[in-house]
Amino acid sequence: MRQLLVVVLVGLAASACTDRRKEAIERIGHDEEAVKRASGAVSEVIRNSTDCETAKSLIPEARQRIEEARQEVSAPATQQTLSALEAQVDRVEQACP
Repeated sequence: MRQLLVVVLVGLAASACTDRRKEAIERIGHDEEAVKRASGAVSEVIRNSTDCETAKSLIPEARQRIEEARQEVSAPATQQTLSALEAQVDRVEQACP
C-alpha cells in the first residue's frame, strides 16, 4: 500500500511539472503572436519611412498594436522587444514631423 502511495505521488508531481512546462510554452507562443502583429505594423511604418505622409498615417495603427501587445504579453523580454519596436516608430515620427 505504501509503495502505491509513493507511485501515485510521484506521478502527480511529474504531471504538475509537465503542466507548468506546457503552460510556459503556451505563454511564449502567445507572446510571439502578439509581437508578430505589432512587428508587422511597425514594419509597414519603417518600409514607408521615405514617404512621410504614408508613414504618418500608419503610425497610429502601429502604436495601437504595440499597446495591445503590451496588454497581452507576460515575459519581461517581450516587453523589451515591444519597447524596441516603439523606439523605431518614434524615430520615424521624429524624421517626419
